[in-house]
Amino acid sequence: MAKQALAGIKVLDMTQFLAGPYCGLVLADMGAEVIKIENPTGDFVRKARPQIKDTSIYYENMNRGKKSVTINLKTKEGKDIFAKLIAKADILIENNRPGVMERLGFSYEQTKAMNPGLIYCSISGFGQTGPYSQRPGYDLIGQAMAGAMSLTGMEGQIPLKSGIPLADVMGGMNGAIGVLAALQYRNMTGKGQHIDVALVDSIVSSLLTNTFQYQITGEIPGPSGNRYFNAYPYDSFSAKDGEYVVACGTDPHFYTMADAMGMPELKEDPRFKYLDDRKTTGADALKKIIDKWSSDKTVEQCVDILMAVEIPVAPILNVKQVVEDKHIREAREMFVDVEHPVAGKFYITGNPVKMSETPTTPTKCASMLGADNEEVFATIGLDKKTVQEYKEKKII
Repeated sequence: MAKQALAGIKVLDMTQFLAGPYCGLVLADMGAEVIKIENPTGDFVRKARPQIKDTSIYYENMNRGKKSVTINLKTKEGKDIFAKLIAKADILIENNRPGVMERLGFSYEQTKAMNPGLIYCSISGFGQTGPYSQRPGYDLIGQAMAGAMSLTGMEGQIPLKSGIPLADVMGGMNGAIGVLAALQYRNMTGKGQHIDVALVDSIVSSLLTNTFQYQITGEIPGPSGNRYFNAYPYDSFSAKDGEYVVACGTDPHFYTMADAMGMPELKEDPRFKYLDDRKTTGADALKKIIDKWSSDKTVEQCVDILMAVEIPVAPILNVKQVVEDKHIREAREMFVDVEHPVAGKFYITGNPVKMSETPTTPTKCASMLGADNEEVFATIGLDKKTVQEYKEKKII
């Protein structure tokens, strides 16, 4: 196997749930040695459902490719072990509420004294600073407080969360981006630094089109279903066996689409002739026309007709269709089969970043609880006898 981009980089992963572990899995996929730090009783997410033979597939996806060591940080010996690991680490990731790591004796300032080159990534709901910093933060909280829910759903109905854990995944990605940038800065200067990522900030950063809409017009954007405020037809439409989407953002695109539909007269209709009219007063009428056109066709037929003239169009796939899609699963390797010592063979989600020289495809399951204690602790001078003794005393 080719050498990976982060080979030789050591990461201590002190995270749970989704955002922090997602950051760690990105680094593991890129070749870093990611050591997950767990309590001797184990991360409670190991028991999360769904499961195969008592093995949490949630946990496996979030922690694939990581090693597992157990440390009781409430003991002096446990703190000493962790401090020695920090001294040899490149990166530490944590997603506790601000202040927790300081009380344990391992805030950024405290660990900086142990290892000046340490890159320390904190992921939290609201960030390390500001009046909301002590509030608990989860994906749903992030989507609500960042305005995403107010923009999601059908017009006139209650706000909705995204169907995916958007705040958690974006927070994890931003953590990884910050870590990679900090590694480059350390390459130049030798200095580590503290990375502060908030779930709310991560969603707010994606509100680009919505905030400038408000800034210019003074109107507060609300939910608009699948419709895009700045173009039309840019929406979902109904065929006789399902739904599909069209992303038609220019006048030439629309004129081509009208011809492909066998309705060239739409090009001269004053309601639809120009983009500004189509996206405002003409949108509702045009949606009804397109829905009627496709009502006697299958989704596949609609997609084929429009794709033949290069109109941006796609079926709305369900999860089963996504998992079984040859382009997504095979060509893009977004679902990868792995072999687990207990659960057997199952698939995990692949890495979306494809690199020509350094592979990122995950190949290893998550480690069993504490499976790497002897190997990892040997790097800081603990022999097998001491490891066993500490295990009996519940220090590890």
